[in-house]
Amino acid sequence: MRVRFAELAKVEFDEARAWYRDIRPELGRAFPAEVRTATRRMVHMPLMYPLEIGEIRRCVLSQFPYTLRYAVRGDLIVVVAVSHHHRSPDYWVDRISS
Repeated sequence: MRVRFAELAKVEFDEARAWYRDIRPELGRAFPAEVRTATRRMVHMPLMYPLEIGEIRRCVLSQFPYTLRYAVRGDLIVVVAVSHHHRSPDYWVDRISS
């Protein structure tokens, strides 16, 4: 099982990491570490997180106000959004068919 971030999800991840790094460098390291931990859980148990819309599942991070939204496609996990909890809740939905 592999994990791939869609282009827009990579941008969201990079923006969040940079924002936390600007606040405090240790947060800039902690955010990617938590995302790595979450993606490892996805790899080991890809169906453990609840379905949200269609085939998209949601993995809520515990230390940061972000949710990883992803689809399982064969042996590939595709993260379609790294969404902040205070952003419009369904802004990412149009990415599902991409």
